[in-house]
Amino acid sequence: MRREIAVRAAKCWIPAASLLMAAVTAAHGQAPPRAAADTKTYTSKSWRWSVSYPSAWTVDAADPDQVRLRAAGGNASCSIMSGPMDRFNNVDELTDFMLANDVQFFREKGHKLALVERRRITLPGRVAANDVLVDIGPGVRSRRGYVLADGRGFAVDCEASPGNWRSVEADYQRVIASFTVRK
Repeated sequence: MRREIAVRAAKCWIPAASLLMAAVTAAHGQAPPRAAADTKTYTSKSWRWSVSYPSAWTVDAADPDQVRLRAAGGNASCSIMSGPMDRFNNVDELTDFMLANDVQFFREKGHKLALVERRRITLPGRVAANDVLVDIGPGVRSRRGYVLADGRGFAVDCEASPGNWRSVEADYQRVIASFTVRK
């Protein structure tokens, strides 16, 4: 009898869990993760992080402080910047600093950086991060993940033209959501 109840509960739970995941995914505007066969993983031994990316993309890790991921067609790219960051108490301070720096940098270049969205996310290992969407005028949209862990700061910056954004946004969200930091 217990086994029968457990089997019935499991059969009910699986569809409910699928619906819940679909609802959460839709509410956050994120596509569900791709199957493992469609992705590769890069691991930085220097900065102790890893990230998954579409299998057709390439990795340029000549500079371990700034690793670049690129789509074969050149229509998508992400950079992962790593560095020591012991001056910030939390990821919000790091994010505020990075955004203020970028506003000033782009202003000096005659461009404008406009914040579109900023939200807190939790990465694998329960690491708090900020997911930020900005428009950089003229003609660039950027989804960024800012992470602070064990005195190390990370910025995952994925950029594309607004016209190309819809075709790469789901990949960018997966890249950022897969970012994992090891102690």
